[in-house]
Amino acid sequence: MISIEQAFEFIDQTVHALPTSIRPVVECVGHVLVSAIQADMDSPPHDKSVMDGFAVRSEDVTAGTKRLQVIETIIAGDWPKLALETGQAARIMTGAPIPAGADAVVMVELTETEMIDNNEFVTLNVDSLAAEKNILRTGVNFSKGQTVFANGHIVRPTDVGLLAEVGAARVATATKPTVSILPTGNELVSCDQFPGQGQIRNSNGPLLNAMAKGLGLSVTDLGVGRDDPDQLRELIERGLNSDLLLLSGGVSAGTMDLVPGILNELGVTQVFHKVKIKPGKPIWFGVLERNEKPTYVFGLPGNPVSSMVGFQLFVRAAIRKMMGTGIDSNQSVVAELTIDHQTRGDRPTYWPGKFVNDDTPVRKVQPLVWRGSSDLFALGEAEGLIVFPANVHESAAGLPVRFHPF
Repeated sequence: MISIEQAFEFIDQTVHALPTSIRPVVECVGHVLVSAIQADMDSPPHDKSVMDGFAVRSEDVTAGTKRLQVIETIIAGDWPKLALETGQAARIMTGAPIPAGADAVVMVELTETEMIDNNEFVTLNVDSLAAEKNILRTGVNFSKGQTVFANGHIVRPTDVGLLAEVGAARVATATKPTVSILPTGNELVSCDQFPGQGQIRNSNGPLLNAMAKGLGLSVTDLGVGRDDPDQLRELIERGLNSDLLLLSGGVSAGTMDLVPGILNELGVTQVFHKVKIKPGKPIWFGVLERNEKPTYVFGLPGNPVSSMVGFQLFVRAAIRKMMGTGIDSNQSVVAELTIDHQTRGDRPTYWPGKFVNDDTPVRKVQPLVWRGSSDLFALGEAEGLIVFPANVHESAAGLPVRFHPF
């Protein structure tokens, strides 16, 4: 049995990033950038108005001149043809470039216009005007050559606009892994059935499916593997066509724990089996090396919370590595316990908990009532997992702890 830290090290050493793919910017959400993105121009590319109004010389207002001759109208997409001189103004629209000589914009609501001898004049209804008012200068948002997204950044929907602005029409990203999911056990029936004697509903399959899809991955549901070597072997062989195969159940040491033996027969090399963690000790990890590309295999424990913890910690780490980022073994934040808590055993315990809001600036978490690795009920309220160290059986309220948010 290895430590949690050793498990992360083995995953980091074994798993490799998938090949790069080039995607249109609108299709790269959820994908990992494999190279930094630099701006190809300044933003804004020119001094521009942030208001509809009139571009003016602030010194005219300071000198007491509030009626100015309008010499030009500038709309967004145009370029100024004239430079302002003393006593002059230019009508300007939001986003339009500032003419030479102007250093402020008066919003249209604070002005009045009139025609005198076929010339347009604007009266400014302001008592004072600071230079730079309502002007956004060239490059103030970002400058040409500046890195806007670093290598390893996971693209969010809100990032797409900025990528488009810097000309990243096609983006190099890591390929997302494909995932096959296979819960095992004769006792499992579909969640739309009422279990008979000795049976339970299959919760692991839907749970793992949802967690993988929550990361934006393509998932193949292989159904349920029965405790029959031939049927189980056939389903596992199908699953090995994916980049990642997740099994649940059948990985411990019982008579019907057939998964490790079948994986060995199919050429999957065991990297580790059993981790010093609670819940989730029986977890199995291996790799099928092939010329085209490897398939990584996790055998997760059959109890649903154990399976969830294994995915949250170790499977996610492997997925991150496959998608071109580091495994990020430290996925936690520090928070204070709100109540005293007891744990048992010599393994680090990952206990369901939730954030508690109060009037203090310190983050606080509360352990939930949880009855062990088969108890999914607590997860309905949980927002993450509180980490209690091995061999520490009494944890007092106020103690700083690590908390892994979901």
